[in-house]
Amino acid sequence: MQNKQRETILKIAVGVVVGLFLLDRVVLTPALGAWKRQGERLTDLRAKVQRGRQLLERETSLRGRWDEMLRTDLPDDASAAENDILKALNRWTRDSRVGFTSLTQSPPRNHESGYDTSEWRATAVGDQASLGRLIYEIETDPLAARVEDCELTTRDPNGKQLGLSLRFSFVRINEGKAAK
Repeated sequence: MQNKQRETILKIAVGVVVGLFLLDRVVLTPALGAWKRQGERLTDLRAKVQRGRQLLERETSLRGRWDEMLRTDLPDDASAAENDILKALNRWTRDSRVGFTSLTQSPPRNHESGYDTSEWRATAVGDQASLGRLIYEIETDPLAARVEDCELTTRDPNGKQLGLSLRFSFVRINEGKAAK
């Protein structure tokens, strides 16, 4: 009789262990995983909502800056855009009292993100103050211009005459693509 009771107890114990194992694999582990994923999703959503609130708070200033960028953007017409660029180059050289010794333009590049770039290379000679002023004029110009590379070299043993090699680019926003 004791063997039959022991067998019954062992069968019940095995059944309970297998039941607990199945409960863990079928119910508990998936539920805990879903709970964790839901928590991560809620954290991401909270961060997105916070970012959205910040954007709404700054909407007026951001729209003002965007309108200013569109207002000072290069025209769609290539010759008119090149004319604006040449006017800017003349303005920079006049304000900095530096003349370019060479100036070359690379073909414009179209980007899928909704803008085009026009890259230029230039060399100039002058003293440190005038070359620094030239770089300042490029970076602060109302046209969307950016200095990509800049290299200063000395042209005399005292370092009073410097040579400047620049690579800078202009950006034109494509309103149709940018609106998307």
